[in-house]
Amino acid sequence: MAVKIRLKRMGRKKRPFYRLVAIDSRKRRDGLEIERLGWYNPVHDGVSCELKEERVLYWLKQGAMPSDTVSGLFKRTGLSYKWDLIQKGTKEDKIEKLLAEWSDRQKAKEALKLEKKKVKKSSSSVESEAEAAPEAEAAPEAEAAPEAEAAPEATEPDAESDEQKK
Repeated sequence: MAVKIRLKRMGRKKRPFYRLVAIDSRKRRDGLEIERLGWYNPVHDGVSCELKEERVLYWLKQGAMPSDTVSGLFKRTGLSYKWDLIQKGTKEDKIEKLLAEWSDRQKAKEALKLEKKKVKKSSSSVESEAEAAPEAEAAPEAEAAPEAEAAPEATEPDAESDEQKK
């Protein structure tokens, strides 16, 4: 029996909620699972999930294949890194130390990402204000332009009348 670790959709319409399950690969998406391994809420900001790491690692050792989405969840939670270290034969104390360093790097990445987002938002608001200012200056010029165009038209009929008189 080929076992997969994948998401089982729960929740209501337009408000998805998923269970992480170990299931026979031939079963349908919401079919009878072998074991529940956790949950994932994509509606919530950030990584809103809970995994039973020991059981997930057990199923991975048994040869279960995670789906693409589940693999992404494992990467975001650090379980993929932990599995890789276990496969390489790293000792438990070193794994804990490496995972602590990894989580620190992830927190730094998230902080940098938020900082870039704030800078981009503030610069876009400054640019929109800068774009609004030239438009405000151009508006009086645009109003003056129709008056200037109207004046030459008024002089042209005089020129025509002069030519007709000759």
